[in-house]
Amino acid sequence: MMRRLCVVLALCFLLRAMPSGAGEVVDSCAAVVNQDVITVSEVEAMLRPVLERIKAEVPVSQRDEAMRQARRSAIDKLIEKHLILQQAEQMKISISNAEIEAARKDILERSGAGEEEFKAELTKMGLTEQQYRENLKEQILSSKLIGYAVRSKVVVPEEKIREYYEKKYTAKASGYHLLQLGFAFGSSKLAAKQKADEARRLALSGQDFQALAKQRSELPSAADGGDIGVFKAEEMAPYMREAVLPLQPGGISPVVETQDSFMLFKLLSSGQDAAKAPYESVRGEIQDILRKQELEARYKKWIEEIRSSAYIKIL
Repeated sequence: MMRRLCVVLALCFLLRAMPSGAGEVVDSCAAVVNQDVITVSEVEAMLRPVLERIKAEVPVSQRDEAMRQARRSAIDKLIEKHLILQQAEQMKISISNAEIEAARKDILERSGAGEEEFKAELTKMGLTEQQYRENLKEQILSSKLIGYAVRSKVVVPEEKIREYYEKKYTAKASGYHLLQLGFAFGSSKLAAKQKADEARRLALSGQDFQALAKQRSELPSAADGGDIGVFKAEEMAPYMREAVLPLQPGGISPVVETQDSFMLFKLLSSGQDAAKAPYESVRGEIQDILRKQELEARYKKWIEEIRSSAYIKIL
């Protein structure tokens, strides 16, 4: 092990020092993860879209700190990625070309994009087809490993589902208990509307509204799975009242336009008697929420154990 580390560190030194024909640095080493080197170019590639957002949204006085935090976050994600790929190699998990092609086809079908549109999008992102397939392979490999090591061990007891239902799907006071999901206009009002329509389509197809809010919503309530609490009718803004009042518990509103965003809501419970969505109608949704929570907790513990036993050096 020590011999391999010496070789890796020597390689880092060469990467930092080795000039190109024009006298420029070819690349440099950002971190070492066991026998793997994370190069600065890898970090910069991950940072590129984040830095664009920082430049557009963060005040000049705060940019240096925001960029420092973004860089550290990117390095941490790359360290995690390398640790997972190393674990997959140790467990001899492999991905076939057929699996990659099936995943690629599935992504195209779900996005509704044609082949030419897909290739144009890759070009816009600065990716070749080969790079995309390699990224896809790593994602499938990671998912398969996490399935073996973590996901297969997650069990959600019925009593936990019932407890969550009693706690979260009953209004604490007379009113309407709401979940919210929304998208800011930003530079494109049309894009925001399309994202809202797609989120509503997924919610109506049975996908967990709170998970969708966490993953997709651009509103502050995303951190709480879109849960904005209980409102009386007179407390609601007109657009909210119009969308929410016709709903039955468990119902999902149409997309509504506000001053600067498009939103939709899910009604968890309502009325003087705190009527709630029937248990069986939301049981699957709750089970998904609890399974995701348990998966996240187990994954965090698992990756921390792997990380604690690895040689990691950030340069």
